Amino acid sequence: MANVLVFGHQNPDNDAIMSAVVLSQLLNQVEYAGNTYEACALGALPAESAKLLADAGVAEPRQIDSVEEGQLVLLTDHNESAQSVEGLKSATVFGVVDHHRIGDFETAGPLHYLAFPWGSSCTIVTKVAQMLGIELTDVQAKLLLSAMMTDTLMLKSPTTTDVDRTVAAQLGEQVGVDPVKFGMEVFLTRPSGSFTAAEMVGNDIKMFEPAGKKLLIGQYETVDKSRALGMIDEIREAMRAYAAEKGADGIVLCITDIMEEGSQVLLEGDTEFAQKGLSISDEHDGVWMPGVLSRKKQVAAPIIAAAE
Repeated sequence: MANVLVFGHQNPDNDAIMSAVVLSQLLNQVEYAGNTYEACALGALPAESAKLLADAGVAEPRQIDSVEEGQLVLLTDHNESAQSVEGLKSATVFGVVDHHRIGDFETAGPLHYLAFPWGSSCTIVTKVAQMLGIELTDVQAKLLLSAMMTDTLMLKSPTTTDVDRTVAAQLGEQVGVDPVKFGMEVFLTRPSGSFTAAEMVGNDIKMFEPAGKKLLIGQYETVDKSRALGMIDEIREAMRAYAAEKGADGIVLCITDIMEEGSQVLLEGDTEFAQKGLSISDEHDGVWMPGVLSRKKQVAAPIIAAAE
């Protein structure tokens, strides 16, 4: 029997946390492949994740920053090494549950790989429960639904599919909530008024490597972008500092206003591919892009395509 570490990406969001937590529970319930499964996190938990787990009486996943050679790991909500744990390339990847593009991913042997272009990794985890013949508890259903709502911005994101809507409705019915109203309640537990510029930049950010360039793409979600727009100089300084710390060539930050359904996009450093892919220029106050809610589909994808 081996212990498999289950974790989402660096700077975890609610989907990264809940997919790891609930998937670990499900696999332990059926003693899958004779292993034990331990939920971990590659960074501090988002406020909404911490509150949801505390309210449910579920232990927070253990935070880790590296893994040893040969350690069995199961990745949720990501697959690219630049977004993952230190030592990943010397670990043994047991499986992946993800809804993103496949990046620099390679394994020495076969593995369990579930990837669907749905709006949330927790949508996939819900389907895993069905595949395993497990009826979700109300607590598990609530945790999964919370992440589905935050990851799809209450089903508004263009990444949302009919599968997500169907699953959300089923989970909402099980726990007796309206999915969208519940999602907004979860979102509003974020301490948006107290975020510093550094937190706006670094709390939800991923590294991409288009054409050999290291480009960070971050997203700060809010229901009122006015406070952030009054901090542009501070935010730009924090962007430069974060890029320098991570050794990135450039950095893109999307200040996403859920209510107005769009993003103010700021650029720092070498962002030629970003400007080309998004058809914008580097303006001091950023560029408002109406309808842009998804980093994965509407920001990262066109940038990567522009670099090819």
